[in-house]
Amino acid sequence: MRRLFLLLLTLVFLYSATAQAATAGKRIALVIGNAAYPQPLLNPVNDARAMADRLRQLGFEVLLRTDINSAQLQKASSEFSTQARGADIALVFYAGHGAQAGEANYVLPIGANMNALSSAAIQAQGVAVASLAGDLQRSGARGAVLILDACRQEYTRGGQQVPADGNGVASHGFSDAAAPRGVVIAYSAGPGALARDFWSPDSRNSPYTSALLDALDAPGLPMSELFSQVASRVATMTHDVQKPRVSFGETSARLVLNMGSGKVTPEPSPGVLANNGNGGMRAPVQGASTGTPAAKTGVKVWPGNVLQDINYEIRMQIAARPFPRQQLEKRARTGDLVALTALGYGIGGGDAGVKQPKAGMQWLEKAAARDFPVAQTYLAELLMVKGDPASLKRAGVLLDAASQAGYSPAHAYKFDLARRTGAPPQEAARHLQDAFMGLMKDYQGAAKDLMQPPKK
Repeated sequence: MRRLFLLLLTLVFLYSATAQAATAGKRIALVIGNAAYPQPLLNPVNDARAMADRLRQLGFEVLLRTDINSAQLQKASSEFSTQARGADIALVFYAGHGAQAGEANYVLPIGANMNALSSAAIQAQGVAVASLAGDLQRSGARGAVLILDACRQEYTRGGQQVPADGNGVASHGFSDAAAPRGVVIAYSAGPGALARDFWSPDSRNSPYTSALLDALDAPGLPMSELFSQVASRVATMTHDVQKPRVSFGETSARLVLNMGSGKVTPEPSPGVLANNGNGGMRAPVQGASTGTPAAKTGVKVWPGNVLQDINYEIRMQIAARPFPRQQLEKRARTGDLVALTALGYGIGGGDAGVKQPKAGMQWLEKAAARDFPVAQTYLAELLMVKGDPASLKRAGVLLDAASQAGYSPAHAYKFDLARRTGAPPQEAARHLQDAFMGLMKDYQGAAKDLMQPPKK
């Protein structure tokens, strides 16, 4: 009897070892890119393809899905949960639109009505992030990772006001929800903030995906360090406008995505910095020409159309009713430049329904001190309203900096300032001409990015 028991025990051990060997090291990923909305996004499909290629190089079995609707996304996630059962690492990557409804987060697949993002519409049309995380959790993978390069900012705007839910919280962006147990959720932007879809004419990927691809080149990085590097790179690439975050749901932060295989060292694209003292990260070019006259060497120059897009987001935050002051203050305290500027100009100029110039200027000063040209321009406007000689002089310095950084509207403010200070008509006319030419360059840049075919 004892021999039979030992034999059975040996067979159980061998079976268990064989089963573990069959699944040991299994790495599988579901990669989704949604771009074909009524107002298409530029880069999610590019991002999904680039991530799929990179993960394959790192030994992942990859299921790639692009431009899928809600039913297709839910089916893909459910089937992936089964396929990933017992895997070493199961990873889901999503690029596209997303939003929050109350405290819950949703991705918005193809077919969602992006012009009517009420809480009810988001819940009805979206796929809950909690559902995607739950499918990952049910896979039983040793490492379950959900990467959301979502809440993408639309690149060409139509003028729709950003809606708010019953609590006055803007519905775009993701809420600050923690990951469930056993799952890592990486967000491309901070709570309530939008993620940039575009950051450089030399890149066909979003800043977050671009930074993630770069960070994945380094073998042996635990996920805590990997996502820390990604956050640092994105902050640099977007001048601190976008700040990624990650939530470890009681799981190991020591898991490694790049075990040392498939390391790629890509050739730097023209106009893209590599090995520049920032750990090889790609970043906006210093002193590059964007059509803004007389850009000074060493000045951080933004693509003008990107600044216009960011300004649109700021204006929509200000226009939301009720004004989401509490949410903006929470974001502003983390250094979020969009929140700092929207809050400062909203209450400083009175566009938010309250007018507190002193408090507004304090918020704007924080963003302007970090060389954010949109904030510099709005702060200059409030100083021009004050009208005293010292304020007008300071406004001129701020507008010079903003225009040098590639923000075309700053030239129009310089025209107004020239008239207020009695400058020669020729100088005022030159500023107006610079504003017009700069805006034309911005529109040309936007059209070029939209017309350029995505890289395969």
